[in-house]
Amino acid sequence: MINRTIFQQAPEADYEDDIWARLCCEQAMLAAEENGYGVGALLVNEDLDLITEAHNKVFSEGYQSQRHAEMELINQLELHFADLPRDSLTLYVSLEPCLMCTGRILLSGIRRVRYLTRDPDGGFACHLHHLPPAWKNLSSRLSVAQARVHPFWKKLARQLAEENLVRNREKVLKAWRG
Repeated sequence: MINRTIFQQAPEADYEDDIWARLCCEQAMLAAEENGYGVGALLVNEDLDLITEAHNKVFSEGYQSQRHAEMELINQLELHFADLPRDSLTLYVSLEPCLMCTGRILLSGIRRVRYLTRDPDGGFACHLHHLPPAWKNLSSRLSVAQARVHPFWKKLARQLAEENLVRNREKVLKAWRG
C-alpha cells in the first residue's frame, strides 16, 4: 500500500494543473485504500472552483461495474448540480478514461477532460477517431488531453492505478462466474 506521507513530499505547484493533480491523487488513494481501483476524479468550473470529487467504488459494495470514478462524479453532477452549464466544466481524472466512461462523459455535456496518466490497456482518449459517426460528432465538442502536471503526479497516479490491479481483475472474473 502506498504511504500517505507521499503527499508531504509533493513538489511545489509548478504546473497549471498541479493543484487538481494532488486532489485527484488523494481521491485515487482513497479508492486504493478501499481495495478498489486507484482512480480519482474531480470537476472544476471555469472560475477554477472545485464542484465535486469522487473515486472508484467498483468494489465498495460487492461488485458494481458502473462505479468508476468518472461515473460517480457525473452521477453527483446530475443529482446535485443539474443547473450548472456543462460546457464550462473540466473533469480531471487520475487515469485516462475507459471507453465506458468516455461515452458517459460525451453524453454528460462536459467539454474538457484532463487526465494525469495514460492507460495503455483500457484508456480511450487516443481512440476517439474510432467512434461511430454519431458518437464522433459528440466527441468533436470534447477536448481530451493529458494534464499539465509535474512528473511526480503522473508517476503517483500510475502507482495508484496499479496498486490493486491484479487482485481486482481476479475479483471481476470471480464476480462474472458467480
